[in-house]
Amino acid sequence: MIELGGQHSKCIGIFSIGNENSITIIIISLKTFVSLLNEQKTIFRFTNVRLFSIPLVLSEVGIDSEDEHGMTLLQHAAFKGKKDTCQLLLDLGADPNGGHHEHQYSTIHFAALSGNLDICQQLLQHGSKPDAINSVGRTAAQMAAFVGNHTVVSVINNFIPRADIELYTATPNDQNESKLPPAAAPALHKFVMQVNLHPVHLLLTIQKLPLIYENLAKVKNVLELLSENQMKRGREANEILSLKYHYLRFLVERIVKEQQQHPDKSVVELMNQYIKAFLKQRPSDEFPEFLDNFVRESIRTFPFKETTIFRQLLVNLSKTKQDSPLALNLITSCINGQRGFQDDDSCATCGQEKVASKCSVCKSVQYCNRDCQKLHWSIHKKECDKLAKQFKNLEIKSQDSENRSVDPEASK
Repeated sequence: MIELGGQHSKCIGIFSIGNENSITIIIISLKTFVSLLNEQKTIFRFTNVRLFSIPLVLSEVGIDSEDEHGMTLLQHAAFKGKKDTCQLLLDLGADPNGGHHEHQYSTIHFAALSGNLDICQQLLQHGSKPDAINSVGRTAAQMAAFVGNHTVVSVINNFIPRADIELYTATPNDQNESKLPPAAAPALHKFVMQVNLHPVHLLLTIQKLPLIYENLAKVKNVLELLSENQMKRGREANEILSLKYHYLRFLVERIVKEQQQHPDKSVVELMNQYIKAFLKQRPSDEFPEFLDNFVRESIRTFPFKETTIFRQLLVNLSKTKQDSPLALNLITSCINGQRGFQDDDSCATCGQEKVASKCSVCKSVQYCNRDCQKLHWSIHKKECDKLAKQFKNLEIKSQDSENRSVDPEASK
């Protein structure tokens, strides 16, 4: 699929390749293609397209042409949630910041409104500007929050260019080695991009990234430098990212200290011990005291005391008592953005949202997978039978209510 210039201005060429020497091009108007995007079924497949075999066709491309509203094809595809089309257009050189929409909506605005996380990440990775504002002064994240796409807000707020991490893989002239092994950069980038800030989730993520836990001391130092550098950008200083880097560093530092104190144990063993400690509840009211103290201490040790975000967190924490996991909620809201409500379908172990699996007995507690269920079993087994009885009673009441309902036609 390409956009043609010249006599076919504002037209789209849909091409298919039967073999390396056979190319078929169908020319349709841009308006027609946009209408095709509205359909809920896949119309074109691009998996067999060989872009390198059509250099003469690509020489005629005007990929960023706009319609009567100032929208590019990439903006239309982003708004319709067409991930494959967006990727193809980006591969063909479409400008992720292109277009002159009549209300100044950028491509990332349209992706945020569509609620498609993959497209948002695609655009951000290709250089789309998350701080672009529309005619009413709203960023893409703010518009996503306005329409209730809170996960999109988290993705945008947590986006970090990989180049920021790769900067520390270079070896300075006055040093023998880099601050971070080049092979560990992708793993660290994946770690810092995590939206779920629950310590259990973060430790489980590290366990899946050997290049991180094999270089924990270096990872800790790089996270500290990243936090400091976010505050050295003058007017562009990012307090939120600085806090996030500090929070991640604080967690990694705890594991590093455990390593030093227990050299006979593996890193995975030490992390599992911490996971169990985070899940442990206070006997009197089942409050996760260790988890809450950990988060509060991480906030207290944030070195940039003069920042607005630190002062707000300090004030909010001082008003609360340790009777709910509020500290984790507060720092999550600061970094990911405020929510009007919280979905009640998160994993009981790691806090991951929108998980489908449930305890097969009580059907009341959600988990990501069997691993999370096993980690939580020592806690859940105390209440599983009780929850199972409650669930069964609710089912009985629901059935009784249905049986009592009378069909209006039958009662005549």
